[in-house]
Amino acid sequence: MVMSGESAEHARSMLEAARNPAYRQVADDLRRKIRAGEYQPGARVPSSRDLEKAYDIANMTARSALRVLVDEGLIRTAVGRGNFVADPLPPEPSDVEQEEGPQEQLHSAEYLELSKQVRELKAEVAELRGIFQQIAALTGPRK
Repeated sequence: MVMSGESAEHARSMLEAARNPAYRQVADDLRRKIRAGEYQPGARVPSSRDLEKAYDIANMTARSALRVLVDEGLIRTAVGRGNFVADPLPPEPSDVEQEEGPQEQLHSAEYLELSKQVRELKAEVAELRGIFQQIAALTGPRK
């Protein structure tokens, strides 16, 4: 079957959409708009409710898209005020890679703190598991 250029392009975009979750697509679009200057550093970005309406997505999907941009350092959240474009913007990943070589993903301070807490909790759970195994060995079934 031979497709016209327009239908082939539509098929490619449908395949890309199927591979890329909605929250990633919204985050990609917002990232593009920030990098293109449609949202200047310090400017307010749309709320999750605004994104919900604009992209016809669930609020949780919109919130996930915003979280991706927070984790990348492109936007900052001010509790009770909204989300704002970072000022200054972090360098684009391709710029960083050219200057410093391969770069790990940039994460927000909140993300890093939560990661630290998760690691600490995992260590505590492992320690408790060991204690429970020792207790089980001492109080195991008696014959």
